[in-house]
Amino acid sequence: MYQRYGNIGKGKKWRFFAFLLRMRLTEYYLWFQRDICSQNCQVIKKSSIERFLYHPMKLLLNLKRFHIGKHERYLIGIVILAILLRVLLISFNWPTTNSDETTMGLMARHIAYKGEWPIFYYGQSYMGPIEAYLAAPLFHLLGSSLFALRLELLLFFALFLLGLYALTTLLYTRKFGHFICLLFSFGTEGIVLHQLKAIGGYAETEFFAVAICAITIWLALYTYKIDAMKRTNGIRIFIYSVLGVIIGLSIWEDMLILPFACMGILYLLLFCRRECFSWAGVALVLGVLVGLAPLIIYNVSVPWDQNAIVVLLRLHNGGSGAHTNLRQSLVGTFGIALPGILGENSGCTQAQFPLFGHISVSCVVTHFGWSIGYLTMWCIAAIMSGWAIWKFWRVRQGTSRWHPEWTFEQSRGLIIECGRLMVLVCSIGTLFLFISSSASAFAPGPTSRYLICMLISMPVVLWPLWDGLGALLLQFKAKEISLSIVRILILGLIFFSYVSGMVDIFVTGIPQAQFVYQRQQSDIQNLEKLHLKYIYSDYWICNNLIFMSNENIICAVVNSQLKEGFNRYPAYLTEVQQAPRTAYVFALNSDPDKYLINQIRLKQSPLTYRIMNIPGYHVFVPV
Repeated sequence: MYQRYGNIGKGKKWRFFAFLLRMRLTEYYLWFQRDICSQNCQVIKKSSIERFLYHPMKLLLNLKRFHIGKHERYLIGIVILAILLRVLLISFNWPTTNSDETTMGLMARHIAYKGEWPIFYYGQSYMGPIEAYLAAPLFHLLGSSLFALRLELLLFFALFLLGLYALTTLLYTRKFGHFICLLFSFGTEGIVLHQLKAIGGYAETEFFAVAICAITIWLALYTYKIDAMKRTNGIRIFIYSVLGVIIGLSIWEDMLILPFACMGILYLLLFCRRECFSWAGVALVLGVLVGLAPLIIYNVSVPWDQNAIVVLLRLHNGGSGAHTNLRQSLVGTFGIALPGILGENSGCTQAQFPLFGHISVSCVVTHFGWSIGYLTMWCIAAIMSGWAIWKFWRVRQGTSRWHPEWTFEQSRGLIIECGRLMVLVCSIGTLFLFISSSASAFAPGPTSRYLICMLISMPVVLWPLWDGLGALLLQFKAKEISLSIVRILILGLIFFSYVSGMVDIFVTGIPQAQFVYQRQQSDIQNLEKLHLKYIYSDYWICNNLIFMSNENIICAVVNSQLKEGFNRYPAYLTEVQQAPRTAYVFALNSDPDKYLINQIRLKQSPLTYRIMNIPGYHVFVPV
């Protein structure tokens, strides 16, 4: 073959063979069409091979008609830009890791190399470790590292962007979808950190939330394609099953998704009620059960007080001895948590707000102003959707209140407006759950990640600023132009905040993360030089040392009085307790460091220790 056509240039040879392949496929396709009789249209039964190959051949031939439009090219470019920015960040070890994230890394190691199958995050009876299961094969390919642990998060972020674009185009326009995706391709530290840090499913949760909204709205919008004589069809049954699996997995992963799961099912019952009571509904239920299988297996095998739902309710209330203050919860939510997760980038800390420390007027004004702006736009968007729904209801046809008759355009408009309202209700439900929890009063800054699903509402909240902007500018009237300028300035301020936040991460965040990473590597090398394999330390040091050293150093957690602490993986504690020689490693001037030094000075320690210094730490080695 190569000798026969050897005179063809190397650059054109692949085109020639592609032409031959397409001709052969065309020949096969025409051969398969012979079953249609040209005279009496009687169908001749295909052989099993023909039936098997017919549709794949047809699909391959249709690939030449596949065309990527300009909107798709813009979307692909935006997604590639966003992914490249985040690949650079994790390549430079940003954000800095902690023991929560390295615990997920240890779970991935144990899945990859020890064959373990954990149901929940170590030390908890909630939060499914999907991140660990996805990172395990990457550890086989790339080795156990922080980069490999975070790489799978980029998949969820890319899916989140695509899902957000799909949701925005279903509810609004493609151009607005491009703007939203471009906005979220950047982001402040409070947003990007939770997309790139494997601390318990927040990257997955935002994707699951947008997927539930987009799929349910799509199913409602395209019910008209179902044959009038049937309740559903095979493709929609498959989509219902996928939706069920997503809902089940998301609840197992993190119950923050509950407002979206509940509203999604309610939305389907509202607009696809007939289909829900068919095989599509069965597929949805089965999908949910499949996704929830690990959670169900765990709950039926443990006592009631260890049930995942009971534990979560207990944690939501902060334990039996926790007493929250409503004022403090509101300040923590609207002054600290909500602005941080939505993109406010002033750099204020929790201690600069009333009821949490010394008041900084500039921080209070900027943060509360951001929250007030969001709530104002939320109310405007809700009123617009509510008013549109009322207008559709008034012009309905027929006299039945529960089974009105709609035209196609009225039905489509009602589905879209209710979809917008569903997203808004989901976001306010997420906000209510956070306000009612003890986290909003005691630690609103670190727990602002619980509001990650609020980002799904940004297209609906920002639409009143975007809607009709170009038309107003072309009217050449002072009132319309001034209103348009205000709207452009608000959108520009939000976009600038996201872009400046990303620039700030590259300028200041990466050098700090690199310094911390290099210091962690140096600490491991210093401990290995001292031939210390088994040590005691505090929670925020232990799992970092274990994971970063590839388990060459085993650490057990102790509290400030050197008693047994919170050991997420009890096997490590057992190893250290059984070791013939163990040391203590504490950060300089930390509570356990001061306690042990005081014990040694007062000669109250049962062993004699030699105190050694490594940068930032005291190492207590038994003599």
